[in-house]
Amino acid sequence: MMTLRVLTGVCCLCLSGVAHGQSISSEIRILPVDETVWTADIRAGIESFGINVSDATNLHRVLANHPQSLHGIGPLAAYLRQRSMVTVVDQVLMGLRAAWLCRSEAVWAELVIEARSVGLGDQDFRRIAEGPDAGWGPWDATVLRATDELYRDSFLSDESWRLMSMRYDLQQLMDIIFTGTEFVMLSMLANSFGVQPDERWPDRFPVGIARSAVEARANPSPLTEPRVEPIHRDEWSDEVQTLLDPGGTGGSVLNLYATLAHHPILFRPRAVQSAYIRIDSTLSDRAREILILRIGWLCGSEYEWSQHVRAARRVGMNDEEIRRVAIGVTADGWDPLSQLLIRAVDELHADSNLSDTTWALLSEYYSNAELIDVVITVAGYRMVSVALNSIGTQLEPDRQRFPDLRR
Repeated sequence: MMTLRVLTGVCCLCLSGVAHGQSISSEIRILPVDETVWTADIRAGIESFGINVSDATNLHRVLANHPQSLHGIGPLAAYLRQRSMVTVVDQVLMGLRAAWLCRSEAVWAELVIEARSVGLGDQDFRRIAEGPDAGWGPWDATVLRATDELYRDSFLSDESWRLMSMRYDLQQLMDIIFTGTEFVMLSMLANSFGVQPDERWPDRFPVGIARSAVEARANPSPLTEPRVEPIHRDEWSDEVQTLLDPGGTGGSVLNLYATLAHHPILFRPRAVQSAYIRIDSTLSDRAREILILRIGWLCGSEYEWSQHVRAARRVGMNDEEIRRVAIGVTADGWDPLSQLLIRAVDELHADSNLSDTTWALLSEYYSNAELIDVVITVAGYRMVSVALNSIGTQLEPDRQRFPDLRR
């Protein structure tokens, strides 16, 4: 996770009940790896987050059960921690609000220390929990409201985009989106693995504040025009050429990549995380595509859906199975594991956590490393879906749109 200097890093079935404010379980699901048995690979993985191994958090120690996962998600966390152009105050506001929305006390406790160092105090923490309408100035309210939108709607509203554009340039706006969703991702990981607050950070959630039911739902009106245009090949700099077509083949480039290339410093670590999930994780191809398609559907990211329909077909899924992903757990014809994966995505989207029942059932099929990759896959592609929605990435002409089903 982060000792945050700048940062490391529903519309569906409310199966575990947490979406309505019930407490996250304090049960540890995956034990942290004791430092006495850390390998060089584990240490390098922790350092990929941009921290010293002595600053490792309980989340890092849990991820050490699967060192490749540290290497997979660490570089993006390190970018957001050390090189992001979002101010530290804005980051901690977003992080604390996301932790509150996701009910992740482990993330909250760690962030409070950083927040205190930039001048926030106990009254501010209570107001963060109360939300953007709790007496904030215009800018801080905008930052908190943007976090709510990214969490709830998988989308940054027109008004928030407009207001933030008055202070932040395009690269900073992209950093804002990834900052908010990074904290949601870290909260999902901490909750699902039963990560406990580190004893170094004594602060816990403020008491006596009711958490209203903030249900995650998809943006109901996808953008029909991009907020950020893909960079046309004629306008590529040498750096963008290296990112998008290093071999100089002249082949087509997806709108996603040509858009993210506006921000080369972010592009590279984000690509590392994407490659880890798509290529290097422990999950089967089929399991991965079911998870990605379902979170894309729940987040209302038609671009994500369209790209992974193609990927799902390449790994042997047919159109009936792909349509079944959109219908959800109630669809006829699921095998037990595939239906369980759909249920897991629904819970993670709704509750930023897996219920005890779903965790126990997944544990019958999967090792700890695979369980870690299930959550990383869903959380990582929630991040991508939110970014695609918010920058308005448009489908390529030959891509398949969402099936005609009620969302």
